[in-house]
Amino acid sequence: MNLLNRFFWVSLFFLLISCQSHGPKEMSLNGSWNFLADNDITEPQVLTSDFTQWTHLPVPGNWDTQEDYSTYTGKGYYQRNFNIPADWKGKQVRIKFDAVYQSAKVWLNGQLLGTHVGGYTPFEFNISEIAHYNGENSLVVQADNTYSRGAWWPWGGISRSVSLLCNESVRIAYQHITATPDFERKSVDFMVNIVLENNANTSIQMQLQTMIASKALQKKVELAAGAHQTIKFEYTAPLTDFELWDMHHPNLYHLETKLIGEDCVWDVKQDHFGVRKIEAIGEQLFLNNKPIRLNGMNRVHDHPNFGNTEPDKLIKMDMDGIKALGGHFSRLMHAPLSKNLLNYCDSIGYLVIQEIPVWGDDDPQTFAHNPQTEQWMREMIQRDYNHPCVIGWSVGNELRDPVAPWGEKSLTKDQYAYVDSMLDFLTSQDSSRLKTYVSITAYGKYTDQTNEPYEKLDLICINSYGNAVGLVEKTHEKFPGKPIFLSEIGRKQIGGKPESELSEQLVNDLNILREYPYLVGYALWSYNDYRSGYKGTPKSGFREWGVVDAYRQPKKAFAQIKQINDFWGGEE
Repeated sequence: MNLLNRFFWVSLFFLLISCQSHGPKEMSLNGSWNFLADNDITEPQVLTSDFTQWTHLPVPGNWDTQEDYSTYTGKGYYQRNFNIPADWKGKQVRIKFDAVYQSAKVWLNGQLLGTHVGGYTPFEFNISEIAHYNGENSLVVQADNTYSRGAWWPWGGISRSVSLLCNESVRIAYQHITATPDFERKSVDFMVNIVLENNANTSIQMQLQTMIASKALQKKVELAAGAHQTIKFEYTAPLTDFELWDMHHPNLYHLETKLIGEDCVWDVKQDHFGVRKIEAIGEQLFLNNKPIRLNGMNRVHDHPNFGNTEPDKLIKMDMDGIKALGGHFSRLMHAPLSKNLLNYCDSIGYLVIQEIPVWGDDDPQTFAHNPQTEQWMREMIQRDYNHPCVIGWSVGNELRDPVAPWGEKSLTKDQYAYVDSMLDFLTSQDSSRLKTYVSITAYGKYTDQTNEPYEKLDLICINSYGNAVGLVEKTHEKFPGKPIFLSEIGRKQIGGKPESELSEQLVNDLNILREYPYLVGYALWSYNDYRSGYKGTPKSGFREWGVVDAYRQPKKAFAQIKQINDFWGGEE
């Protein structure tokens, strides 16, 4: 460590000692909450209820995991009391929800804080002026799981953590880092964007200090009253100073930013990142200047005991299982993944495309410049930008004309306009990753470059549930010059018994497709069986596509897919 960096850390140490009452604080609201499932009760009745008469459910959790509410659809109400530390008064206090499915309405002490639509991304409300600091606060949340997309179960409730946040008048809202290796110059280019917000009614001067791995950078900043401002740091380092991130060597580094004012640390933000470069060049996919052809598994965030709450032990068991099968890359799921899952993918080197839940032939969200889908995409990117495992974003899955015969399907004009405008929106939010959407029309009889947004895609993703070889060939013929990824491949539900196996045609198709150089990989649908109310679901209530069942017991297909995957994993 050089003298400048040593001085930086020593100075910071004494600052922290001298102002321990300052800086960000957090308090969890997880635990047992009061719960009521009722589609007829009015909101005034809810807010004046005797909450002690309600039942109790855990947060995070899904009501559908409880026998009494296993098929309940509609509004569920959660309530709990909490106290705020007295020394938080006069500061900025917020309540943060990591996810509520699917729409949420929130009250504190009988006052409406606001609403949020979207069941997989975080949101927060400022409660500084409403909260009680000398007594109990009553928090009520309405969760509504009526809206449902896709064939997965719409698990209802507060499915992720809830917490109270305390900050000074100014805070770091979030920070994004891009760490891109330049192999010709043998260097790494760092770009850090730090978004600050000032909730005071006066301008404030402060010092902003960031540590990129072991490199200290700092700037003096003046933030106007009520302002949101982005501060940029740029830095270039020798490539030899860093180990690259990839599926075999998932090296991670630390980013820490401190906001310092009046000789005190006002806020601290910490993230990890990896140094890596993902590119689609011609008909190949490159990671860190090397062509890759990878396989993987789709995984539905579903378990009979846990719903979609994603406890760490389940994440580890599933992702270790997929890696053991030779999996390295997939979209995983039709919706934003949990932050804990992405953290684990970062640590084991599993590549992911993230997608928002826009799905099928009748999705009401498919129109140009949709503010709702832009919100979902913005929230997902804002939360997940720093994860090296995320190499691309998808704007939807299997959009298609609901009227045309199956082999003649293409996008409707509204669907095309939706995909086209969302790809432009993606570019405005993040130009460092791949842009795609998952098509089931690319190989259609009447599909061509005028009704499929081919030019704006970095990676062509298609799904196939029969004749995969022919469909891949048709897609390449219609849209040459770009890599193709089979984001879903399957033949039929394989069954829920231990002896259930892959179809012979699927095995044959995968053995043939490995010879197609423009096909950069595939992802089997799916790793696990999952609960569903969708048409074609067996009487068990689970769609039985998985190589493991809903409780993660392996089937015969588990060993089969490992044998096939062993050929695909890694670089060419």
